[in-house]
Amino acid sequence: MNTPSMRPRWEGLPDEVRAKVNARLGSPVVEVSYPEGGFTPGLAVRLTCADRNEVFLKAADLALPMASHYRSEAVVGEHLPSVVAPRLWWSLESHGWIVNAFEAVLGGQPDLRPGSADLPGVLDVVGSLEQELTPCPAPGVGPVGETLSSLAGHWSQLAAAGSGSGGQDSWAASRRVRLTELDDPDRLVKASAGDTLVHCDLRADNMLAEAGTGRIRILDWSWGARGAAWVDAAFFVPQLILAGHSPAGAEAELGARVPAWRAVDPEAVSVFAVAITGYWAWNQANGPGGALGAYRGRAAEAGRRWIDYRLG
Repeated sequence: MNTPSMRPRWEGLPDEVRAKVNARLGSPVVEVSYPEGGFTPGLAVRLTCADRNEVFLKAADLALPMASHYRSEAVVGEHLPSVVAPRLWWSLESHGWIVNAFEAVLGGQPDLRPGSADLPGVLDVVGSLEQELTPCPAPGVGPVGETLSSLAGHWSQLAAAGSGSGGQDSWAASRRVRLTELDDPDRLVKASAGDTLVHCDLRADNMLAEAGTGRIRILDWSWGARGAAWVDAAFFVPQLILAGHSPAGAEAELGARVPAWRAVDPEAVSVFAVAITGYWAWNQANGPGGALGAYRGRAAEAGRRWIDYRLG
């Protein structure tokens, strides 16, 4: 994970941008605090004003490629109900920066391990997404197939790269024919079509357990898209496996709460599992390394366990 020292600081924003933020806040900033975590190099800061109001601010230099994610998050954020996510108060662009201001919610990352006190609330909020976000409330988002199609196709690349590259080991070799057969972007795009707003990146560090109440809310909607409600459950299965759940247990927990998961064609889930595991394996071997690379390696191992469960 990135640490706050790797992100811009509040005082590092251009003076003109901070002036516009202060004008929107309507009260001088008297306290600044920086949360930990995150993979992107944008500003993330909690501001406390003289009138004791608080806001959580995210900002990015528009010259960076990842700034498009902040714009996407603003498009989605204004349509999210507060039972699902902290409210987006406003968004502005000024002097080459985009700034998104959110409701400031005190809390921390939930514990996804079996038996944790946070787990029921986490599973309940994931289960609520189908009902809360269908039909898709954000008219500006694209189909989830645009995202999922980029996940598929990596197993053939891993095979071509040869032994020892990105998970092209005895496990992959023993399943090569089936992996290549299932790793089909067209099948994945077709199976994922629907009219639910899906997050596409459900992880513990994209969730917040509210202090005092334990209420869970989902953060970082920059990948929000229109698709089938089962897709977010599928994204979440490997996260539960990473936290110590068995693949069967993870699927059962989500099946008890997500109607679309119970109704989806099992082959479509296997296609998803193969695609995302191949994506993680390829990018762990060929990506930037560091904390993100280490996470992708762990996620690929969870994905292999999931594939073993699904394919036998």
